[in-house]
Amino acid sequence: MTTFDEGEEQVYQTRHSRARATGESGAAVAEFVMVVALLTAVFVSVLQLALVLHVRNTLMDAAAAGARYGALADRTADDGAQRARSIVSESLSPSFAKNVSAQTFRVADAQGVRIVIETGFPLMGFLPVAGDLTVSGEALGYD
Repeated sequence: MTTFDEGEEQVYQTRHSRARATGESGAAVAEFVMVVALLTAVFVSVLQLALVLHVRNTLMDAAAAGARYGALADRTADDGAQRARSIVSESLSPSFAKNVSAQTFRVADAQGVRIVIETGFPLMGFLPVAGDLTVSGEALGYD
């Protein structure tokens, strides 16, 4: 057991009474919880943004590949739409490939193919649920 003389005991009691008076006892735990909650929200937001950009870029690539395939001499625009649908289903999820359409257009003397993919934004996973996401890819066929 530690013994204090009168001066040391008074200093000890004064320090402890000041700590209780400032009300910061246990503040580190509350501060940690608030900071961790904020950092978790930022991390999840960045993760969600990365997922949306990944899905968008994959859909754009599938639309462009489908348009190039549909613009080949022995293929039709519907073949390009089917190719885009297949790429999206294999790369992401079949639920993203539900609304794929093909259109033809002309530029001067060249026939072109436009593939349009419409789906929803992915929300924490590969399920298209929120908002609308529309991408398209175009290609010209040369004779």
